[in-house]
Amino acid sequence: MHTPETRTLSTLVESIDCARNDDINLTFDLKPRADGGGIANIDCQSWIELSIPDDVRTTVEIPFVTPNQFPDNGPPSVLMTINGRYAGDLGVQMDTGSTGITIGKGTWVEWFNGNWSEAVKYERGWKFLSSSKKLYSGHWVPTTLIFHGRAANGTRTDLIKSVVPVLVFDTYYICPKFTNDQGSVCIAPTDQKTGNITGLYMGVGFGREQDGMVMCTPDKNPLLNVYEVNGQNVAGQNNPNKYHLGYIVRSNSLVWGLTQTNINGFRWMSLQKQPNATDYRDWAMATLQVSINNGKFRSGSILADTGVTQMYLSSPDVPIPIPPSYKINLKIPDIQGSLGGYIVTAKRVGKNATAESSVPGTAPAYVGATNTAGIVSGPGGGVYERVYVNTGSRFWNGFEAAFDASGGHWGVLEKTAS
Repeated sequence: MHTPETRTLSTLVESIDCARNDDINLTFDLKPRADGGGIANIDCQSWIELSIPDDVRTTVEIPFVTPNQFPDNGPPSVLMTINGRYAGDLGVQMDTGSTGITIGKGTWVEWFNGNWSEAVKYERGWKFLSSSKKLYSGHWVPTTLIFHGRAANGTRTDLIKSVVPVLVFDTYYICPKFTNDQGSVCIAPTDQKTGNITGLYMGVGFGREQDGMVMCTPDKNPLLNVYEVNGQNVAGQNNPNKYHLGYIVRSNSLVWGLTQTNINGFRWMSLQKQPNATDYRDWAMATLQVSINNGKFRSGSILADTGVTQMYLSSPDVPIPIPPSYKINLKIPDIQGSLGGYIVTAKRVGKNATAESSVPGTAPAYVGATNTAGIVSGPGGGVYERVYVNTGSRFWNGFEAAFDASGGHWGVLEKTAS
């Protein structure tokens, strides 16, 4: 593995060419040093190599049960048992845009053998989804989970087991003006439901504290708290069943446990630690560079989201008013080390919004764009501005994505290139 290259400038300049086999200049707003010197360091991220020892072989593939739905028409689902009760043959929806399992009080009590009087003894908590403005308020209840596959004869098999707190919610809000200091109660909801609410979905994403899910830390992620794989215990530091903590999302399955074999073809970027992180698995979102209508590239955050078919874009460069057509040029992770051309064209005819993409199959249903880039922050509350892209689920028609939770890397595999 090698670290991102650092280049040193001896004088104050307007731009530096960080390209590798690329003639695009990346512009930096450089300021003089406080001591009056003229030296400035520029980080050129580019891709890095990820190496996993050959004796790390514990891995398992978890099939999606709705292969015709994902990626084009909705999120994937996996077969699961929750709190000792099978969730059903339709499976549980899996979302990379959030973290942790969310279950309505009615579903918990009536389907999963849950005891509400016991649930309320646990920590009060919440989860806010910034794209849909949904706020779930309830209690984090420790729960055993089993992910299933199917044997050749159709019987269920146990693939992995984990224990995590799940959010059992008894109140649901639509909360457009939510900030973290509101906690589990929405001050100005536009919709609200309480009581025996039904609902169930699972989030397996990382870096989601940046979007107002301050309680959605790695200890809530079912894929990061596994203790058994294919009937073999994997807990403990000296366990002979060695694994590299992480997972790969494909168009038809989820692969748990990274090996040198299953990461072949992936290109990796380094992730930053979450602010104030105390958990070694707590990494911030992946990064990219975004240009709109051939304007300058801005650094931002990227979420490859299995949960929605549309793309969301926040940038001060989004045109106002939004025109009938505009181009969004995405460079992952940055200009100099970018994947092949990935350009999304947002279109609108009357009230009908559509989109096109330079990568076959990856055009989102439409692009929801905002110029203000107001996003609910991570720890500390409040609102801050940033450039942000949610690719939408059709990203997986052209790519695979992987998360290295142990070392802090995000990987992308181009299907056409592979």
